[in-house]
Amino acid sequence: MKKTTFLFAILIAPFLGFTQAVKISLADCYQKARANYPIYNQTALLEQANALQLERIQKERLPEITWNAQASMQSEVVEFPFQLPLPPGESALDLPLYRVQTTADLQYTIYDGGLNDARQKIENAQLAADRQQVQAELDKLKPQANQFVFGILMQRDRIEILRTSQATLENKVETLEAALRHGVVLPADIDKLRVEILRLQSEIEQAEGTIRGLAAALGELIGETVPPDAEFILPEMQSVSGALEIQRPELQLFNYQKESILAREDMITAARKPKVGAFLQAGLGAPNPLNFFDESLSPFAMGGVRFSWKIFDWEQSDRDRQLLTLRSQLVDQQREAFEATIERMDGKYLEDIVTLEKLLQRDEEIARLQESILDQVSSQLEQGVATATDYITQSNALAQARLNRQLHELQQQQIKVEYLTLKGQL
Repeated sequence: MKKTTFLFAILIAPFLGFTQAVKISLADCYQKARANYPIYNQTALLEQANALQLERIQKERLPEITWNAQASMQSEVVEFPFQLPLPPGESALDLPLYRVQTTADLQYTIYDGGLNDARQKIENAQLAADRQQVQAELDKLKPQANQFVFGILMQRDRIEILRTSQATLENKVETLEAALRHGVVLPADIDKLRVEILRLQSEIEQAEGTIRGLAAALGELIGETVPPDAEFILPEMQSVSGALEIQRPELQLFNYQKESILAREDMITAARKPKVGAFLQAGLGAPNPLNFFDESLSPFAMGGVRFSWKIFDWEQSDRDRQLLTLRSQLVDQQREAFEATIERMDGKYLEDIVTLEKLLQRDEEIARLQESILDQVSSQLEQGVATATDYITQSNALAQARLNRQLHELQQQQIKVEYLTLKGQL
């Protein structure tokens, strides 16, 4: 029976208005924003391109086979200025004016000095840098998510204060209507309160429109619909009393970029080492290119080993190494500049957190005093001593004090989140 009642309650809950608000944590916003960003899938594409490039480099170590064919005619042939010792029956050497030849050529690198391995090392180092570049770009989405979420939360706090003030004024209107019947207050005083209620309603509607706009922008960022009444779960705020260690993905990117540059050192070294290869050529030719006495279409073949060694390069290797050192130093300077830019923000964020902590203590005291003053003005209005304008002014002062207190509390949370995001702690 209890189970049936529970299921029935679940089924009719949406019709009764008991729908549960959507809960979204700030960490979920980060992850969904990354997954929804167009470059999120670039990592897989980079890895596929790297695999193809490595396969291409490895295939270059296999024997290279080419087929060549050539046919030519010439205006004259070689004539010797002396009598050649010819075989019996031959009075002169008759060389043909045409040449027809087709060959299959095979070349194979036996030893390349480590050039192939160096190229693979460079490709892998570049892949690591490219993947980290994608992560650094995705990390830039976090401040956008922070802006939208805290913008919504601030507008909600504002609406809450406005509605509280509106309810206070509505209760006061009911009280004054009773006093009006006894001739204690004027009708104009009640009308002034009603005008203020309408003004507050306009501000509420404006804030609700802002929330809808921010929720739509956040939905576009994370790739799903965000209802205006969604409940946002903020991370637990740890105590921020000193400078935090930087854990941004850009730091690892600088490391990978430097490794990618220094990986080219092996390429420079391999270029100076000896190279050994084998070759083989086989084909048909008329006349035979290896025996010009044979004018018929004849097969021929030739094979051997090649050796090459670039003994002098006029210090090109040294200049290439100097260039690598300079590029590595440039990356180091970029890293130092990046860290310095972030560390310069430490003082501002830490001081803002301390300042807001003091403001919160002051806001609490101001709100308490404004509430006490409003109680006094309320009694005076009911007695006809104070005017509705006095009451509205003091009511707005109390609403502003309460709003300042809640906004300062939320601003402190936002600053802490932004500081942790800046440092890469979130």
